[in-house]
Amino acid sequence: MRLSIGLFKRAIKYRHFALLDIHGRCVVFLSCEGIPARGEWVEVNEVNLAWLSQTLPSQERQGSE
Repeated sequence: MRLSIGLFKRAIKYRHFALLDIHGRCVVFLSCEGIPARGEWVEVNEVNLAWLSQTLPSQERQGSE
């Protein structure tokens, strides 16, 4: 019975965020369900390691809190 219940669980939808420093450069990425509470986090479409220590391309920003 447990096996059949596990087959119908919905997968968690993760969103991707980039933490920006005071100069607007990407410091770290985070994938989670909601917006992180502290810091200058910006939602991005994908995680791209080439953006570390760089400013994000403007088309990649989805929004910020």
